[in-house]
Amino acid sequence: MTTKTSRKRTWVIALVSFAALAVVGTVTLIALAVYVVMSNVDIAEATAETADVTFEETRARFVGDDPLIHLVREDGNLQAEVRRRDQPSDSRPESLHVLVWDPDDERLMNLRIPLWLLRFGDDATVDFSEADGDIVGDLDVTIGDLDHHGPGLVLDYQDADRERVLLWTE
Repeated sequence: MTTKTSRKRTWVIALVSFAALAVVGTVTLIALAVYVVMSNVDIAEATAETADVTFEETRARFVGDDPLIHLVREDGNLQAEVRRRDQPSDSRPESLHVLVWDPDDERLMNLRIPLWLLRFGDDATVDFSEADGDIVGDLDVTIGDLDHHGPGLVLDYQDADRERVLLWTE
């Protein structure tokens, strides 16, 4: 075998090995993402009464705690105000919890998002927007806001259609 053929063969083996490693790495990352999502999301069918009990039990943990985000309906528009505490919290939250009741589908979703995952974003901002526009105008809450607020209530909202959202950090 000549040196030229040997070099070509070495490069082919190296490229095939790299491609195989890239495929295995990609599959591993996808599997990890699916595992993280599946282990942190709970979606269950629930009656309105069951959802109310779940929300009230969860909300009872934060009696006397002002939410970070206050929503007010003015002139038919939903306005949001981020009310930051004067002093930062002594403890840093580790996760953001989202509890959502959808009365149309009678589904209750409980989602836990590790804050380390949110910190990977470009500007580490939680963007409250939908595909067809912002839910409450221009409302962005930074991870710094959540850290400053500390563990506690972030948002408690219920609309006219009885859809309800509760966000808190732990």
